[in-house]
Amino acid sequence: MSVARPYVTIKRGHFKSHKCYSDVYLRVTPAVTRMNGSQGPNMRTFAELLTEYMARTGISDAELARTVGVRRQTIFRWKEGLVARPRSADDVVRCADRLRLTAEERDALLIAAGFPPENLPAVAPVVAPAHTAQPVAPAPSDAAREGSRLGRKPALTWLLIAAGVVIVTVGLVLSVNWLRGKAYPSARPGQTLIVIGQFVNYAGGGQGYNVAGRLQTALDREIQAARQTDVLAVVWPQEIRDREAALDVARRSAARLVIWGEYDSGRVLVRFAVPELNADTDAREIEKVIKSPAELSTTINNALPEETRYFALLTLGQLYVDREDFSPARAILTQALARSPADPKALASLYFLLGYVYQLSNPPDLDQAIEAYTRAADLRPGMVSTYNNRGIAALHRGQLGDFARAVEDLTRVIAASPDDAAVYSNRGAAYLQLGTPEDVALAIGDFDRAIALDPDLVAAYFNRGLAYVRQGNRDLWLPDFERVLNMQEDHAGAYNALCWAYALDRQPELALPYCEQAVALDASGPAHDSRGIVYAELGRFEEAIGDFETYLAALRARGGTAYQRSGPRREAWLVALRQRRDPFDRATLDQLRWE
Repeated sequence: MSVARPYVTIKRGHFKSHKCYSDVYLRVTPAVTRMNGSQGPNMRTFAELLTEYMARTGISDAELARTVGVRRQTIFRWKEGLVARPRSADDVVRCADRLRLTAEERDALLIAAGFPPENLPAVAPVVAPAHTAQPVAPAPSDAAREGSRLGRKPALTWLLIAAGVVIVTVGLVLSVNWLRGKAYPSARPGQTLIVIGQFVNYAGGGQGYNVAGRLQTALDREIQAARQTDVLAVVWPQEIRDREAALDVARRSAARLVIWGEYDSGRVLVRFAVPELNADTDAREIEKVIKSPAELSTTINNALPEETRYFALLTLGQLYVDREDFSPARAILTQALARSPADPKALASLYFLLGYVYQLSNPPDLDQAIEAYTRAADLRPGMVSTYNNRGIAALHRGQLGDFARAVEDLTRVIAASPDDAAVYSNRGAAYLQLGTPEDVALAIGDFDRAIALDPDLVAAYFNRGLAYVRQGNRDLWLPDFERVLNMQEDHAGAYNALCWAYALDRQPELALPYCEQAVALDASGPAHDSRGIVYAELGRFEEAIGDFETYLAALRARGGTAYQRSGPRREAWLVALRQRRDPFDRATLDQLRWE
């Protein structure tokens, strides 16, 4: 039986700029802010309406997220009220279109999100009341009639003002909608938009450069080379002068990345705003010092597009990584590697992200992941998260020397983060895979430390139970596996471990119920291997043969060295079982205890 997949803490790195780099990308949980502070007591919130409309149409979070162009977690946060409001009215309108809302429902959703409705309410005409018979009053005097005319003038004035306000408001709404469609770009559903603002020119003397246009051309080439047809670089028609303005442009256009900057006779400055990433990442920038007017022209026309497109590709790659969309992330980051910078820290960040993508892809490419992490570590030895992820990748790959490498890498992480329970649990799993009695004792020490730091860490109890199985200590493995099932009642690995452990103690009657539960929860292979031993011990040879054949088929399908490690021994068992013999004597079971 193989040790279960360890608890994994895979860390993400990111770059900031040529000046400042961060070791670990920290995901910050936003504060809970519900949209009911400015609404009346009976007005339903955006979260309530969205949840109702989605339930009515049966659309999933993921499906709506693809339509709107946001992450699935974003839809979840909208429904739970964990964000103050969607970033733009366009996002709300896209939701309404996908949910097939009526005009009234769409406007209710917009208002609940804090945006104006698309259809302004009509102004009700002033209707004179129907004539009814009244007592005839004496005819007013001339003075009275004059006073009546004077009293009507203010009312008429206010009516004219109100009509003017309505006309102006309608005109503004129409103008904004026209400008939005004609002058200001906006992302379509499923599209990743890069917006490049007009650069502010402080050079004076009438000298100006189309910096935005040059950057757009450069980015277009890279996007086409990466074959990312859903990514588009566009130019914003106005200057963007600060970060707040850049984020406002991002909201209005639904852009993932906004590039803006300025230049004068002495320097060129490019800045990047990435609304979806942690706010700290918005500090990234490129600054070029200019020594002569001729150098300004050369920098803007040549050096600046080259360096900007690398940063833009790396940022896009990180965005896709953050959204766990690994296929386009790999294409974009590979393209960025072709434009890799001279700065070793920036290049280390790129290799780190590539390693992360290879490691988390489905299926993972652990060879490429380990190679990328190794390059990142060579360029930037102090980035601890590189060793954490490389150690886990080696632990999962399991080739010759990988478990010792995992121990070495994770020991380095522990030296930097001595209170990280997950790292102790992962190193313990690596020691357990090494398999000697001394290594198993070291593994138990790591699991003890992990549990002391985090008493709810399921993997530490589970793997410690496996270590006790190897030592043959039933008084200790049984409580650990029971603790796992108390915390996670459908933990297939714990049921399989109990099946395996009782089989090794040659107690098949106690083992079989756990075996059946393990197969019911996970029929992918390992549980069949354990149950095959139990069936053989019970003399149910045909059922044992069926289980081992299922397990061997799973090993062959897995590829790599899995079959070479365990297959030949199982084939020998099958020969014995077909001869109606139980191959599991005490010596064989003792060997399996350390497998």
